[in-house]
Amino acid sequence: MKFKNVEPQQFDCTRTAMRPFGCMELWAGNERAHRSLILAGLESDVIAVPSGGDKGGDLSAVFSCSDNTARVVLADCVGHGYTASGVARHVHQLLHKFQDIRDTAGLLAALNDAFTLSNEQSGDPLRLTTVVTGTFDGTSGEFNFAYAAHPRMLLWRGHERRFLELGEGLEGFPLGYSTGETYSQQSVRLNHGDLIL
Repeated sequence: MKFKNVEPQQFDCTRTAMRPFGCMELWAGNERAHRSLILAGLESDVIAVPSGGDKGGDLSAVFSCSDNTARVVLADCVGHGYTASGVARHVHQLLHKFQDIRDTAGLLAALNDAFTLSNEQSGDPLRLTTVVTGTFDGTSGEFNFAYAAHPRMLLWRGHERRFLELGEGLEGFPLGYSTGETYSQQSVRLNHGDLIL
């Protein structure tokens, strides 16, 4: 077998634009699972047990957004079984469309508008989804988070040995309620031994 030497100037190529914040999905799903991941100085465990079946309406997704940045998205789609599972798959598809939005509140706003418009175009009954998303910077220890009507996370402060609720005032509307919703985000610095539930 003979190989021909190829010179780069032989091809008319355009350079790919640099993406300032590129996220890559490491794991996502709405099925029964227990996954452990270590990335960006963050250890994570995702435990999912759907009610009444192998798949359900709870979606969990973990993204690596750079060497030192990780994103987690949890969504709880209203309903059970096959219907809720279909909604979770749809939210997962939308996450891929907007995964490179750096701002956690901006990610929720983009997801909400696309999800709400797809609901209106489908003619199906109103579908709602609560979401919490957080982005962890392993260099600074900063954890930015935002809610779309999802129950609040708990922060275990290891050095204080107590739990704190995260996100007072960040409730927001669930995805699918109306377009044009704005969401707010907050930030907390995580220390060694801290835990978010």
